[in-house]
Amino acid sequence: MEKGKSTGSTSLLSKKVKIEGELKGNEDLHVEGHFKGSIKISGDIFIGPTGIVEADVEAHNVVVQGQVTGNVTAHKQLQLQSSGKLLGDCAAQSIHINEGALFEGRSKMIRSSASTTGGKPDGNRPKN
Repeated sequence: MEKGKSTGSTSLLSKKVKIEGELKGNEDLHVEGHFKGSIKISGDIFIGPTGIVEADVEAHNVVVQGQVTGNVTAHKQLQLQSSGKLLGDCAAQSIHINEGALFEGRSKMIRSSASTTGGKPDGNRPKN
């Protein structure tokens, strides 16, 4: 998985912690506890096996081993591991759902800017 545009540091929400609110930032986030609200980060988010997220989530890459109830937008890649549960809609450039995972919702592919222009800048499109 390609790393996001984070500062190189990771914030941790540990197992015994429960937080409600709005989380924004440019770091990576590792969730093992319970978060309720909304998450919007420019880095990556990893929801571990004990992580419970009741929120709309937006990040560069998203890996789910725990449970997410809410909509997920991964600007690059969404990985739903075999122990993961996603109850909500998702959008990403790449979606990988492992056998055993639970996904209830709709998925939408986000097109990269290179694929929408045929890999060439707008000014260099072939003429028909």
